[in-house]
Amino acid sequence: MTGNEKPAAAGPGESVTVVTLTRYRPVLVQRAMRSVRAQVADVPVRHLVLIDDSEETLTALSEVTDAFPHCEVRYVPREPHEKSGPGRSSRLRNLGVRLSDSSWIAYLDDDNEWTPDHLQSLLDQARSVRAVYSEVGLLDKDGAPYLEPRWPWANSVAEAERMYADYVAKGICVPGSNVIKDRPGTYEVPVDTSAWLLARELLLAVPFEEQFSAADADGLVSEDDKLYYRLVQGREPMVCTGRDAPLLPGRLLQQPRDRHARGAGRDRLGLGVRRLPDTRGARRRQTRERVPW
Repeated sequence: MTGNEKPAAAGPGESVTVVTLTRYRPVLVQRAMRSVRAQVADVPVRHLVLIDDSEETLTALSEVTDAFPHCEVRYVPREPHEKSGPGRSSRLRNLGVRLSDSSWIAYLDDDNEWTPDHLQSLLDQARSVRAVYSEVGLLDKDGAPYLEPRWPWANSVAEAERMYADYVAKGICVPGSNVIKDRPGTYEVPVDTSAWLLARELLLAVPFEEQFSAADADGLVSEDDKLYYRLVQGREPMVCTGRDAPLLPGRLLQQPRDRHARGAGRDRLGLGVRRLPDTRGARRRQTRERVPW
């Protein structure tokens, strides 16, 4: 019995919809689809794949849909003025929420994958709050733990080394570990999109922001950054599972074709890093503390 076939035992009518955005990755996205299909959870798990205006990807996925009975693939054309970037990604993420009728929403980027117990580890902590997330482990492009003493999402090597040292001092990074640690009361490192489990009603009330400025681009601000800080500013209670689960393969130094995944356009050092959500004991993020801005 797969996780998607297992009868719901948590709450009446509870279910999870996983939203994945994809554009030019018809092969890679199928790994994400297999990862969702493999989830073992006590509620129904559905997968909604939104194809961002790529007929090639639509054709490729149309040939494999029979292997994914709980997955719906939708083609979303672009308007002439629309370009790749966090604004477009936000619009698609918000569309996924509106199209879903599940009580919970998770996001899995097309270049990420989860361990089979990832969603259940989030659901186990989600009964009293509307926002749950895992920690994140970093892998290099070959799938090995990323252990370099440099923060991958920086504009220069010097900045990467400075940021890493700062995060070590704050307990966010630990030398010899590839896990980005959750530290209650520390807000510099937003939650990765693929690490969240969020109540649909919360995302309808606090959607992804769709407007981004030149300053946002210069500061490498993405849609998940803005969502996280809006939740913090709104003092939304959040719980971290304390586990790291597998996420994001990294980017090259040059700007990629689109920015659907967190870190797209951010791996300025060309380190080929990816994130993996971490799945060990729960901690509540203390959003009642004064936010430092």
